[in-house]
Amino acid sequence: MPAYRAVFGHVDDVLPGTQFASRMAVKVARLHKEEQAGISWGLDGDRERAADAIVLSDGYDDDLDNWDEIIYTGAGGQQRNTKRQIADQSWEHPGNAGLRRSRIKGYPVRVIRGYQGEADFSPTSGYRYDGLYEVVEEWMEAGNAGHQICRFRLRRLLGDRQELTPVEEQVKELLDGQAPRITTTVERIVRDSAVARRVKSWYDHTCQICQLALTVDSNGASYAEGAHIQALGRHGNGPDVDGNVLCLCPNCHVRLDRGALYLTDDLEVVDRYAKNSNSRVYLTTVEHHHIQVRFLQAHRRSWNIESSII
Repeated sequence: MPAYRAVFGHVDDVLPGTQFASRMAVKVARLHKEEQAGISWGLDGDRERAADAIVLSDGYDDDLDNWDEIIYTGAGGQQRNTKRQIADQSWEHPGNAGLRRSRIKGYPVRVIRGYQGEADFSPTSGYRYDGLYEVVEEWMEAGNAGHQICRFRLRRLLGDRQELTPVEEQVKELLDGQAPRITTTVERIVRDSAVARRVKSWYDHTCQICQLALTVDSNGASYAEGAHIQALGRHGNGPDVDGNVLCLCPNCHVRLDRGALYLTDDLEVVDRYAKNSNSRVYLTTVEHHHIQVRFLQAHRRSWNIESSII
């Protein structure tokens, strides 16, 4: 069998935000060459080992995932059945050598998050391709189990096709970093990523705040929008993950985005400009939609909403 050649960067037309039901599906899409191992490595143009992808899904206790920055544990030294670290790792392991080579050569690394990873940033089921990261540093240290482990710091790259956008968006929009514009009373950007579409399906396109389902055709189809609690991009630096997305009607979406509505940590909906309202409204949720408190708090901070009035 010929040696695997590493493939760096995005693969074919698979965009960040694309979901996969299993590791095998990720492998078939050529995002990661392994079905179980965390590090995908192969030979680069100089026939040296280099890594082109990693999976984050509860592989090692020492992994740290903060979305834009990942502290990743190298391969080796684990007991297969228990995932306990029982021996030291080494730089000679091909996966560790591959990630080190990618740092030296500046090769981008694809990151795939699995359902068993950090709850704030991982899909609730299956696996999701989350774009390209660069390896910026590596070192050796004692891990939680006391054995020496190889550590890698990865940072998310900015630029071409790094927004978590749906596959069917036009190529020009993707390359320009734009999302489709929908004109209402103001012109605003509405992102309809794979994550947003999934969240909307959970609520049958019915607003989680006002319970409005906008019928848009004779077949009874409803329209709703995926609203990010902590804004995406430079405006808020929030991630496109289930715990940061709500299913809202356009009116509630605009009011949330403008700070007219906000949510408390226990999911009470507060209308900042309502007059003499004694009724309390709570966000409608389904069991598998785990809304993260950190995103609620980030949204309130962005509108200078003091914790003392919540």
